[in-house]
Amino acid sequence: MINVKDFYNTLKENNLDFFCGVPDSLLKDFCAYITDNVEPTKNIITANEGNAIAFAAGHYLATGNPGVVYMQNSGLGNCINPLLSLTDEEVYKIPLLMLIGWRGEPNVKDEPQHIKQGKVTDKILNACSIEYEILPLELNQALDTLLKACKYIKENKKPFAIIIKKGTFEKYQLKNAKTNNFELTREDAIKQAAKIIDSNSVIISTTGQISRELYEYRESLQQPHNKDFLTVGSMGHASSIAAGIAIENPQKNVYCFDGDGAFIMHMGALPVIAELNLKNFKHIVFNNEAHDSVGAQPTSADKIDFEKLAKSCGYKESFSVDKEKDLEKALSDLAKVQGPALLEIKVKCGARKDLGRPKEKPQENKESFMSFLEENVSYTDKNSLKNISKILKQYNTKNILLFTGKTSYEHIKKEIEKELKGFNFSIYNDITPNPKAEDIDFALNKLKNYDFIIAVGGGSVIDFAKLFRFCFDNKITTKEALNQNNAIKKTPLMAIPTTAGTGAEATKFAVVYVKGKKHSFEHKYILPDFAIINGVLVKDNPKYLKACCAADALCQAIESYWSVNSTKESKYYAKCAMELCSEYIEKYINKSDEDAAHKMALAAFLSGKAINISKTTAAHALSYKITTDYKIPHGHAVALSIAGLMKVNEQAENINDVRGKEYLKNTISEIKSILKIKDIDNYFDSLFQKIGLEMNLQKLGITNIEDIVSSVNQERLKNNPVLLTNKDLNKLFKI
Repeated sequence: MINVKDFYNTLKENNLDFFCGVPDSLLKDFCAYITDNVEPTKNIITANEGNAIAFAAGHYLATGNPGVVYMQNSGLGNCINPLLSLTDEEVYKIPLLMLIGWRGEPNVKDEPQHIKQGKVTDKILNACSIEYEILPLELNQALDTLLKACKYIKENKKPFAIIIKKGTFEKYQLKNAKTNNFELTREDAIKQAAKIIDSNSVIISTTGQISRELYEYRESLQQPHNKDFLTVGSMGHASSIAAGIAIENPQKNVYCFDGDGAFIMHMGALPVIAELNLKNFKHIVFNNEAHDSVGAQPTSADKIDFEKLAKSCGYKESFSVDKEKDLEKALSDLAKVQGPALLEIKVKCGARKDLGRPKEKPQENKESFMSFLEENVSYTDKNSLKNISKILKQYNTKNILLFTGKTSYEHIKKEIEKELKGFNFSIYNDITPNPKAEDIDFALNKLKNYDFIIAVGGGSVIDFAKLFRFCFDNKITTKEALNQNNAIKKTPLMAIPTTAGTGAEATKFAVVYVKGKKHSFEHKYILPDFAIINGVLVKDNPKYLKACCAADALCQAIESYWSVNSTKESKYYAKCAMELCSEYIEKYINKSDEDAAHKMALAAFLSGKAINISKTTAAHALSYKITTDYKIPHGHAVALSIAGLMKVNEQAENINDVRGKEYLKNTISEIKSILKIKDIDNYFDSLFQKIGLEMNLQKLGITNIEDIVSSVNQERLKNNPVLLTNKDLNKLFKI
């Protein structure tokens, strides 16, 4: 290992006494030494690495002596322009020495954002015609390499790079570390910010400890990470990523969690973002006045008035807070105001020594985040109906097409039309259970010139509206829609369920019957843009209808949890749905309890979100024939096989899930734990008896099980975690 004092003295003896750059964890001991031993005008921590090249060039022009630029290899991207258009021998021919920390060195474990940088560090330097050496770990050899570099840049008047491996320098503790007296820790501030942000919003967090602390917060609550884009690299660009997302998702608030060093690095993005006038863009800067994760080297953030800066760049609102007692109000104010808006939170330096790192790969984070962006905006509190008029006003709505059930609408008409007061709307209710293509096409020919569609009803009404909107926007028939790949979405669609079961308001699927044959149509533009969930709308349904719908919500959640397509996110939604069902299903059906009704409406919505990711499995596949031939409602039909299917899956034979036998056994064990199941048959027999669902097929008039089994939806069977034979399927039902 190399003593940093010896390294520095060698540079100084060769008249290389001007330093600038962006601190790096591999160079932190050297950077700490020069911070303690070099006057501030001779050691400049720059906004970005390109700035450092320019500073070094200015120093050379003024003194004739080369400068030393320190950086992580990721900073090479910021350097290329000034290296090639300023210091290059074919332009101004300006010498400088680059000290580059080699993150992502091949065959050395590192974070994912560094892997590619490590592989191409030498290739970038070669492409820029910059000579380089890898610094040896032995002191005398290292000093020889350094002397060679000093001689090269002076003789050739060209840049030279020294690549520095992890563990090259001996430890040096910064003595003159800047400290602040802020009372908030960054981790606590991040927790409070993430907690207050509504469930429809997303967070783009900058690279380093901010993303790690946000990840740890979600882990502590066993929440999925799909609402957070953890920017593991691209320092300084999180705000621009967030703005790009905000443009395309105007109904979701987009929060950027930034650090002061990252903020300063590409501060030029601020006026560009401000000019876009993004009402949904919220910028939070956690300012500890330091590059915290790379040695706590100071930034210039202590000299910046973030409130005035944001306002001068065109942000609509800006706030600053440095005390815990003021943070909650500041975060609440940020959530309420129209963006672009900025909140500076002044925090202490430092982080937990045991701070973890994301377990998922960046690509996995990207995929789950993009899936969440496709989910609709939902309002699920007990005052959710008040959002109807707010949304309509945001869209400057002129003509509303309101799809409703023929009879179900009457008992909730007052609540809905109260929110539609002052808006022009037309009601269409010629909708039968299980939407038919010809009925949708009839409506398409009849209904014209609407700029907003609202569906108020059960699964059939919502599916009808979903398919209608798709065809309406694309000027096609229902049959043509089944083969439509290139589609547009123009007319906003709001779904307001009046049953607590299907979760149709949360899915990109819709069922339609073409000439008596059932089709399940899937497209991202089938998903409603908004979902309004409210227990008032489902509380007074007939008891049998409530039981059928509740059974559907419960079975969907169970099937989603064990589906071969399940993800961390879908399992989270399914778990929440099962927990709500377990606690509230009997109270909802047997006592007409308003709170229980709201919780079951939420359970149905969450089960819909779960199957929107994972799809359903064998119980649903078996249900369709039962509903069609025996007129048994869908939820009741699904419930008939769920206990038998759980037992078959628990045996974990003929595994169909690549995650394997142990994974499946653990999954079934988790379901049983969530629902407090000790004996599968007893649990479901007791539950369905209490809510009034008959499970015996003969009593329901079903005698031909083979016919049901032979007609099963094979695609849904593929989602089941075990491969099922016809013999297995026959055993699922109680005769």
